[in-house]
Amino acid sequence: MLQALRSITAPLFVAAVAVGLAGNASAEERKLSAPEIEQALSGNTVDGDWKGTAFKQYFAPDGGTTYVAEGSPPSVGKWKVDAEKDQYCSWWQGSGWDCYNILSGGKDSIIWEVPSDGYRANSTVLSGKKL
Repeated sequence: MLQALRSITAPLFVAAVAVGLAGNASAEERKLSAPEIEQALSGNTVDGDWKGTAFKQYFAPDGGTTYVAEGSPPSVGKWKVDAEKDQYCSWWQGSGWDCYNILSGGKDSIIWEVPSDGYRANSTVLSGKKL
C-alpha cells in the first residue's frame, strides 16, 4: 500500500494533501495514520517554526532527511514511520531516535506534537525538495 501511495505524482500530491488533511475548513485536528504520514512527508519538504526558529526539512523517499534551521548549517539524519504507534520518527547523530505525533492542521498543514511534553509546532507541506 505504501508503494502505491508513493506513486502519486507531484500535482496530485498537492490535491491529496488538500483533501486528505483539510477535509473542510472547519475540520478538527486529528492524528494522522502511518500511511498518511508517509504520504505527506516522503519526497517532500516542510516549512515551519520550532520553538521560535524557522526551519525547512526534506524527507527523502529512501529514509534520509535534511533539516535546515535558520542561521545554521544543514543537519543530515534519518526518518521512518512507526506503523504500530502511527508516529513519525527521526534519528540525529548525538540524540538517536525520537518519535512524534503528526496531526492534520488544515490545508497543506501538519502539526508536530512531542508526546512527552505536548509541545506542538505548525508547518506547511511543500511538494518536492525545497530547501
